[in-house]
Amino acid sequence: MNSGPWRILVVGEPDGVNLESSYARALAALGHQVAIFAFDTQLRKYIRLGRVGRLFHAFAPVSQWLRKVNRELVVAALKGQPDLLIVFGSTQIQVGALAQIRASTKTHLAWVWPDTLLNLTDGIIGCLPLFHSVFSYSSTAVPLLQRLHVERVAWLPLAGDPLMHNQEELSPAEQNAFAAEVSFIGGWRPEREAALRQLLHLNLKIWGPDWGRLAREPRVRRAWQGRALRGSEFAKAVSASLLNLNVIDDTNMPAANMRFFEIPTAGGAQLCSPCPEMAAQFRDREHLFYYQTSEDLPALAAELLKDQTACRTVARAGRDLVLAQHTYEHRAQTMCRFVSSN
Repeated sequence: MNSGPWRILVVGEPDGVNLESSYARALAALGHQVAIFAFDTQLRKYIRLGRVGRLFHAFAPVSQWLRKVNRELVVAALKGQPDLLIVFGSTQIQVGALAQIRASTKTHLAWVWPDTLLNLTDGIIGCLPLFHSVFSYSSTAVPLLQRLHVERVAWLPLAGDPLMHNQEELSPAEQNAFAAEVSFIGGWRPEREAALRQLLHLNLKIWGPDWGRLAREPRVRRAWQGRALRGSEFAKAVSASLLNLNVIDDTNMPAANMRFFEIPTAGGAQLCSPCPEMAAQFRDREHLFYYQTSEDLPALAAELLKDQTACRTVARAGRDLVLAQHTYEHRAQTMCRFVSSN
């Protein structure tokens, strides 16, 4: 790879507030020329039967539709000749498309995997050997990915994006809408409901999809605010909450999830389940507060809510650490160094 600036093609569905959006902004800020191939948008041109077709494809992907959008990707790579092409997450790239790009260009093919290994599909596993570089959000996944015949794998944790989740000033109406002693922002999981049950005696607000349908405890359903939050609304809810609970999905262990970095980026005091991969850098009662079991939460929350000065001090230290070492610009720099070393 040349020293740059590079022509980079980001393959995913950047919507302004997701992972590929953060990386696209970060890479552009580093001086690279970034283009987008919006995979799902292109795919929708070929899906037939409207909503029924979209639902059918979600559960039983139609290879003919996928082949057409993968052909568009190949043509885009052939015409644009990017130095680096980055695929994000579970984008439905086909083995043949990657093989054609690799055979016909000098493009470095990279894949960013920001999820648990549980969500690897046979299709993704088939594509892995064709990438020059693979980036895993978890260090423990690296040796497993290497056993799947990946050329080169690097640990690249998730990060904070101050352009997406900056500390927000709230109007009186927003303060009233978002204020809580404890907030939780995220999707339903059984381990998350178990933790939230321990905090129902407090002013608790839950934001996210499907809680009204999936939560088993009626009081948990009543604490649900009826919708998810993204972008600036997410940051406002974090800013308005005295404590922000982060229950890392059991299958994400020992890695940090997105929320681990997003809460401090927005200036929130984070109350987090164990995160072994980041515990040495994000230290308990210095950058955030860890709890060990859900049964610990009532006493710990009561202690912290009594000392808001300490909570604000820890929140500031957590934000300073993210901005100094753990933004997507830092991750993009790491990615580029790794690619350059090939």
